[in-house]
Amino acid sequence: MRKGVPQAHHLHVLITAGQRALERLFPGMMAELHALGAVPVAAPTDILYLSTTGWRERFPPTHGLVGASRELIDWTARRRLVEDHRVRFRTAQIVVGLLPSASGDGVAGVEVRDRETGVIERIAADLVVDASGRSSRSPDWLAQLGYGRPEESRVDAGLGYASRRYRLRPGAVDGCKNILLMPKPPESSRGGVLYPIENDRWMVTVGGLGNDCPPTDEEGFLEFTRSLRSPLLYDAIRDAEPDSPIHGFRQTANHRRHFEAMPRWPDAFLVVGDAACSFNPVYGQGMAVAAMAAVRLDDHLRSHPGAFGREMQAAVAECSAAAWLIATGADLRYPTTAGPRPGRLSRLSHWYLDRTSDVANRDARVSEVLTDVLHLVSPPAALMRPGIALRVLRGRPGPRLTEPPMSATRLPR
Repeated sequence: MRKGVPQAHHLHVLITAGQRALERLFPGMMAELHALGAVPVAAPTDILYLSTTGWRERFPPTHGLVGASRELIDWTARRRLVEDHRVRFRTAQIVVGLLPSASGDGVAGVEVRDRETGVIERIAADLVVDASGRSSRSPDWLAQLGYGRPEESRVDAGLGYASRRYRLRPGAVDGCKNILLMPKPPESSRGGVLYPIENDRWMVTVGGLGNDCPPTDEEGFLEFTRSLRSPLLYDAIRDAEPDSPIHGFRQTANHRRHFEAMPRWPDAFLVVGDAACSFNPVYGQGMAVAAMAAVRLDDHLRSHPGAFGREMQAAVAECSAAAWLIATGADLRYPTTAGPRPGRLSRLSHWYLDRTSDVANRDARVSEVLTDVLHLVSPPAALMRPGIALRVLRGRPGPRLTEPPMSATRLPR
């Protein structure tokens, strides 16, 4: 029923919470990815990170990233499912509607249409899970069954980006494994990432806020990259060997459908992943949140067999809550973002997060906790704990780094 691997041409980051969830669902998957060529990236040690306020020190590692393409991640998970005799794939099928239960208070299956023949088939099910992504038609289907439509929230920073794979010349990144250059509005609306994937290839993604979108032609793409706040990324790829065409992407709004708040909800139906809540992809949260929701569903099915109602949909919403707060909070700081304007409390929160990011550039402890939050292994409230808040408010002594910390010898002891 899938059309293909979502955004396969672009950068995908598997943050710590996603790794843990996938490891729970598919034991040994991270080791398998590395055996297939995925690149281990120590965070923040292997990362040259230019935040809005300056370069971040390359502190000792607290997290590990998995440098892999989305194709490799999906293929590895799918192969596990193919080998499971309990799983059956139906290809070239389109879901066109939900089947109501005989009692009228739930869902009893789906109607599917064969893409080639047009034949409609009814498939009965004890549980229907919609994981069809941003284009989900669940709001229409629920309305047709008399449940109404969910309220929706949308925050759109107008981010557009373009990506390309490269093979870099030896020494192009001087021992680093990740270059991350953030925009700094209003001075610069542009940012970019260089990230390793399998088979000695590198993924480059550059983007701009407020519809300042990068071109997808050769000259325009390189010129856009050259205009970033640091020349590091451009210098790495200007003499590199392209390994793919340039692909653009524009559908980057944060979009949440509040299914959990609907007055009525059908039994035996669940909406997960981007179909329920999608995020600006720049924050790398989508795969992690989807995997976390799958773990939560697994736990629920084991402890409440046969109970698939509103409680489970609310649990899915809980899995998205922290990621939504982080993504929308970051996007709403930009004046060009379309969405509800921040009130006084939100503006204070934005100021505190900006200061936290600045202090984290020079304070290993604050950097560690901030990274925990961004990797969804600690709640945002962890940044407000007294010891961390004191460090943030006091600030870290010493000047900001004005040049990238190229050498690992600069790690604080």
